[in-house]
Amino acid sequence: MSLPAKSILLACFLGILLSACFTERGQEGELLYGRHCASCHLENGEGLRGVIPPLVNSDYVEKNRDLLACLIKKGIQGPILVNGKQYNQAMPGNPQLTEADLTNIINYLHKEFKSPQQRVSFGEIREQVKNCP
Repeated sequence: MSLPAKSILLACFLGILLSACFTERGQEGELLYGRHCASCHLENGEGLRGVIPPLVNSDYVEKNRDLLACLIKKGIQGPILVNGKQYNQAMPGNPQLTEADLTNIINYLHKEFKSPQQRVSFGEIREQVKNCP
């Protein structure tokens, strides 16, 4: 087999391996949300009426986009206003979540619940975590 043929074969093989890797991780945000968030915010992101705020089209999520990683990682206590309604249920944080986990969860919120309205990058999340209070 000639060198160009070997190169093409190797490139095809690597392409298949890489595409499988990315495909398997494509559902990671959904899996992480289901494991860490859905028990309170529910699978559909609507929350528990009057107790747990919704994530679907949440003005709070949009207004606090630059704090989302910290909120998920460290939790939040005290009253918050979400879509015109006040909530005062403490949200526990999950300090074990990695920056990649946080990026996947927040981008899942974007994709499924339109909150935040734009995707986040890994770099944005890394910066948020670095600056958590």
